[in-house]
Amino acid sequence: MDAKAFARKWREACNSHDVERILALYSEGVVFKSPRVRAISGESSGTLHGKAAVCDYWRKVLEKRPDLTIEIGQVFAGIDSIVLEYRIGDLRGIEFMTLDGEGLISFAAGNDITD
Repeated sequence: MDAKAFARKWREACNSHDVERILALYSEGVVFKSPRVRAISGESSGTLHGKAAVCDYWRKVLEKRPDLTIEIGQVFAGIDSIVLEYRIGDLRGIEFMTLDGEGLISFAAGNDITD
């Protein structure tokens, strides 16, 4: 896995604002956890299950942030995982992702910086 290439692909997909292009990075059975899930999707657990739920989440994100631009900082690679340091305006965080055998995101956990 070329972690930097995947990071660029993820950033470019997110910055394209094309939901189908973003969803092409995720497996059907993806599990996605983030503190923003509560605020954006109204899911109190902060966890989404499946590509359809992630699709709904991204549609809402892009409706609320039509100017969304993600910048990538450090990229960390594991055996089947990748961690991206990112910035969206003043928001800083990391995204931990595991990739399946097809190179699709099967698990993702967003983590915001705490001050």
